[in-house]
Amino acid sequence: MTRVLSIKLLENCLDSSTVKEVSLDGPIDETLMRRLVEDGTLKYYPHFPRPYFRIERARQYVIQGVINNDSLRVTFSPQATAQTEQHLQTQIDQS
Repeated sequence: MTRVLSIKLLENCLDSSTVKEVSLDGPIDETLMRRLVEDGTLKYYPHFPRPYFRIERARQYVIQGVINNDSLRVTFSPQATAQTEQHLQTQIDQS
């Protein structure tokens, strides 16, 4: 089971999006990646030397990560709420 260790604010973009790094207690695997897709769009590049993925959930967030890394980068849209971030954390903690 992968759990969230910490969430760190990285930067605020000009378009008022918020970027955060989510540190996990273990590596990201394909099972976790696919769970995070929930109602979103997945772009996955398993053939890259470091398998990269990008998950977009319209008007909520974009998740970027690399399989076997222990962190994710999440860009929250200006329309996202605190509940959006909490929901994402719950999804990760349930894996």
